[in-house]
Amino acid sequence: MKKLLALLCLVAALPAYAIDCGNMGEWLGSGCQRIADTYEQGSPDLYLSGYAWHDPNTYTDEKLDELNSKAWGLGFGKHVTDADGNQDIVYGMIFSDSHKDPQINVGYGRIWYWNVVGPMSAGLGYTVGLVSRQDIYGGIPFPIALPLVSIKADRVSLMGTFIPKLGGGLNHGNVAFFFGRVELQ
Repeated sequence: MKKLLALLCLVAALPAYAIDCGNMGEWLGSGCQRIADTYEQGSPDLYLSGYAWHDPNTYTDEKLDELNSKAWGLGFGKHVTDADGNQDIVYGMIFSDSHKDPQINVGYGRIWYWNVVGPMSAGLGYTVGLVSRQDIYGGIPFPIALPLVSIKADRVSLMGTFIPKLGGGLNHGNVAFFFGRVELQ
């Protein structure tokens, strides 16, 4: 619980430090400024999670029976939509992981959208951030970079990502995670 509180305090403090991005060089400074601008100027979002699909080809039946697919949780974020309808997002989420322990995700995402029909659009992008899980590094946050997909209707999105199997062996990897996002403004 102490690690969770420390991480949440760190996340709350990050935007105050992210405002001064000038001393990071061109590449990092540009990314830092985009995150700071999204946090400062963005419209609020509510995240509702969801569902975790564990690839049955990478897990035994016994292990699948143990794993939690109900990755229920909540999150908050902000988004900025550019002139082309693409979005920058910053977010923080906490939800039940595959072992029913709390998982904390904080990060930045970029999604490029294409109109499908009427108010419906489909999007592809990426997210980078930090994750804290008890079964990985004892809850110490570690970095992630994952793909993002989105189906959006007006202000409601169904989003997903895929966590690939890294390393060999059975009973880990190839997980798809789905969650919803509601743009509050």
